[in-house]
Amino acid sequence: MEKIYTILVTESNEMITSVRERIMQRSKLVDNLHFLVKPKYKEMDMSKFTVLLEYVLPVSKEYHSDILVKSPDLYKRHLEYKLPFDTVLTREAGEIELQLSFTYVEMNADGTMTQYVRKISPTTISIIPIAAWSDLIPDDALSSIDQRLIKTDAMLKELADLADTLNQSKADNLTLEDDVLQLTSEGEKIGDPVTLSTFGVPAENDGNIKVVEF
Repeated sequence: MEKIYTILVTESNEMITSVRERIMQRSKLVDNLHFLVKPKYKEMDMSKFTVLLEYVLPVSKEYHSDILVKSPDLYKRHLEYKLPFDTVLTREAGEIELQLSFTYVEMNADGTMTQYVRKISPTTISIIPIAAWSDLIPDDALSSIDQRLIKTDAMLKELADLADTLNQSKADNLTLEDDVLQLTSEGEKIGDPVTLSTFGVPAENDGNIKVVEF
């Protein structure tokens, strides 16, 4: 089942997390960051606006930005924008600060331009380090056996999280579409695409790539 970390943009220009998922460090293309916006804001058609997501990583303080793509259909009577959590968003554990901006330019009857900008208050998303399980300290009131069992259970869960993260980011197949060769992981495209024609493979190739020994 697809995980969707959902943030609702309110009429007061705030972002409220309505569905919160546990996002682990180094997760890639499994969880989605999901924004919902009402179609109308002060009589303006928000579907015409370009949506810019800006965020700052928690440790390096690197700035990044993405233009969000609107889904073709409404989701529960809201405009829907999805962004996969990738290894840029989840590279560093901690609190990622993010902000949305909606912009639209309209040409008036006299040829002049009107610029519309809607700014949304920042919010944060927690990226949990895989090693967080190791920080567990069993309750002192428990017996020594119970403490060891709890610590062992935490270690197993840490290993499971690590295995899941590695599984999400490994390549397990190849696709060849329209002269483009691409690695995939669990059906999702990963890595940089390779255009075969740049290596002398014709675009009308039937899908079988010849291997030449040298």
